[in-house]
Amino acid sequence: MNKILTALVRRDMRKVFNLRTIIIWGSMSLIAVFFFFATSGKTVLLKNDKVEFLALFLAQVIFGAWAVLSIYFDLISSDREHNVLDCILCAGISKPLIFFSKIITLFLASIILSFVYLIPVTAVIVFLSGNPDHFIVLLQYLLPLWGYIMVYAALGIMISVLARSTKIALIASLASGLILMPRFFLALIDGLSSVFHLSQTTKEMLSLIAPGVMMDSLAHYSGTVEYFKMFLVFSTSIFLLIAIAYFVFCRQDELNYEL
Repeated sequence: MNKILTALVRRDMRKVFNLRTIIIWGSMSLIAVFFFFATSGKTVLLKNDKVEFLALFLAQVIFGAWAVLSIYFDLISSDREHNVLDCILCAGISKPLIFFSKIITLFLASIILSFVYLIPVTAVIVFLSGNPDHFIVLLQYLLPLWGYIMVYAALGIMISVLARSTKIALIASLASGLILMPRFFLALIDGLSSVFHLSQTTKEMLSLIAPGVMMDSLAHYSGTVEYFKMFLVFSTSIFLLIAIAYFVFCRQDELNYEL
């Protein structure tokens, strides 16, 4: 079983880190560096020797949803379309084991992507400031970024399962990425609030559905409470999305038979 699981994870990791992923996430890391120079990030660093949270993650807040979903939207749907999933099932490998291998891939790939995004901008910060202590930035913000990526990765897995078709999964991912963009999502919440007369507390709770809004709230860092809130929201979101994907995947029929 361990050999089978390792083989499945190895295959999925090769699939995830294709040319598309390399181009998109290489571009994301360069955009992060550009935004660091283009915003007040560089100025604040040189004047106050401080690193602004939003200067690091502006690229993620704007483009993060699409960047992550572009990797995971076809992780299961493409296997189904190309009859790879059918062949794996015929080999006697159970659906729970297949899904578990996808989740391991999701965790491993997300942490690697977190490093890919943070290392270039952290290196620039250390170079400009001449202070190697700023490498702590990499460790301090690695967990929030990993959680952020994991939410969208779990959403991508769920879309890949529910959509069945890669084309439909792509359209759903693009639509989800647009809706969950912080500014658009907050405007949507404001619109719902005016219709249903929602309280300010309810609006704030609903706004946390969008991972980008949650990440943006960490820009106004106020201690352990904000990080705990982020951990709770991200963990709950990841668990629910993966649970839905697992429940549906294990009950879907493949081709002309049901497993």
